[in-house]
Amino acid sequence: MKKTKWLTITSALILIVTGCSSAEKEYEFVKVERNQIDHIHGAGYPNNEEDFFVATHEGLMKYSEGKWLEANSNKHDYMGFQPYKNGFYSSGHPERGSDLKNPLGLVKSIDQGGTLKKLAFYGETDFHYLAAGYESGVIYVINEQPNSELNRGFYVTEDEGDAWKKMSMTGFDSESIGGIAAHPSNENVVAIAGKDGVFISQDQGENFKKLPNTSMVTGMTMSEGKGLFASIQGGMIQLHEWNISEGSVTPVPTPSLEEDNPIMYIAPNPKNEQEWSIVTYKNDIYTTEDNGKNWKNISNLRENS
Repeated sequence: MKKTKWLTITSALILIVTGCSSAEKEYEFVKVERNQIDHIHGAGYPNNEEDFFVATHEGLMKYSEGKWLEANSNKHDYMGFQPYKNGFYSSGHPERGSDLKNPLGLVKSIDQGGTLKKLAFYGETDFHYLAAGYESGVIYVINEQPNSELNRGFYVTEDEGDAWKKMSMTGFDSESIGGIAAHPSNENVVAIAGKDGVFISQDQGENFKKLPNTSMVTGMTMSEGKGLFASIQGGMIQLHEWNISEGSVTPVPTPSLEEDNPIMYIAPNPKNEQEWSIVTYKNDIYTTEDNGKNWKNISNLRENS
């Protein structure tokens, strides 16, 4: 089977200029021209709206009112894409022909990718592992290579990159990670999905405790009172819900998926706690409006565009 991508733990500001692509056309979302969605690097519901977005190797796409649309320009490779209430944070690489520096560092957009604001390490760093509190805006990153300010390690910023704190990660003993999830409003709560389970911190990453009976976690998210994570257990893909305050874990109805197609991204709709969407390793996309009781596969662009 294809192996899930893991990062081995080996342990961004300051330009505030609006970025744009070399494209001169007015930025908008138009009918999808591509045949399939490839290389998804993040998913969610930015700007506190109903539309579901995926960040791809070739720009943003959104699922709106039962149809897929894609950005007609600014087709950047958005790595570490993280929706929040006013827009999204991201990293990655500019589209070919853009006048933006490569890599993008830490950027944000409040207009669905029409413009980018450079926050940190522009032209220096590509953060593949990034999380942001949907309401708080607190940002966590794993810095894989030293840059002008940060060494390797796990960092948090509460002011969009003006100041960074390196966290010790005491108690995190997994050899590798699959992703980070930040609590939407509690700026102290962050979790890491590890090859060996879910690890939760109540102090921004200084100390972690493993959630009992969890292993091989491939995707994870948090809403106000609960977390959702996907695991591989006995050759099966299974979604779980955990009560953040109590720590209890309950299986959630899951689409039938092969072991080589694990769930990579889980995105709750901030306006509807019963609705959330998942993205798999092979770019299958499912959405539910009743907390997993029924799932709809929305991957087919031609049926949903």
